[in-house]
Amino acid sequence: MAKIPEFKNIQETAKFWDARSSADYWEDMEPCDDAFERPTLKPLSIKIDPNMLRKIKALARRKGLTYNAYIRLLLSQGLENEMRMKF
Repeated sequence: MAKIPEFKNIQETAKFWDARSSADYWEDMEPCDDAFERPTLKPLSIKIDPNMLRKIKALARRKGLTYNAYIRLLLSQGLENEMRMKF
């Protein structure tokens, strides 16, 4: 069984795992106590153009997401882009 190497940075780690299956390194892995909790979501009601909603739903299906999850993704990406902009 192959050993997992030590990585210098996240890019090196990503390159390694993008080219391999974690199944080949199962014996070298250790359990962890990390818990991934889904954040609490607050309901929001907005009015949206029906044509825009149709496009959102179509794009969401292509990505394998619900349209609500896709809208949250778009909002998150847009917010991050706005926060990076200098005023």
